[in-house]
Amino acid sequence: MLNWHIEGGIVYMVPLTILLLINFGVITFVFVSALRKKQHTTFWMEAIRQVGLLALVFGVLSTIIGLYEAFGDLSRMTETLPFHVIMGGLKVALITAEYGLIIYLISLAAYLGLRVITRNSVS
Repeated sequence: MLNWHIEGGIVYMVPLTILLLINFGVITFVFVSALRKKQHTTFWMEAIRQVGLLALVFGVLSTIIGLYEAFGDLSRMTETLPFHVIMGGLKVALITAEYGLIIYLISLAAYLGLRVITRNSVS
């Protein structure tokens, strides 16, 4: 996981990790609120989905920015690079999108699970 942060770039990976930590905090808060049968969890459950979606969009945006920079550098080169070098760069560029997608999937799974828990605790 630390390797992803180094390869993906600290500038893009740290905000994604912050979003992941925020989401874990909100998920914990909603879970504890559901166990205590408090009714203000709807807003926070929607926040789980929205923070996950923000992570996904930020990850894709970071990938697009990385690809734009890489293709700009490639267009200025006078020599050709081996194919495996270019593919290695594309692999690195996709790390932020993959991390954002993983955060979104965690958020969505938590949202769906918490919906089931809160519906059962209210009934």
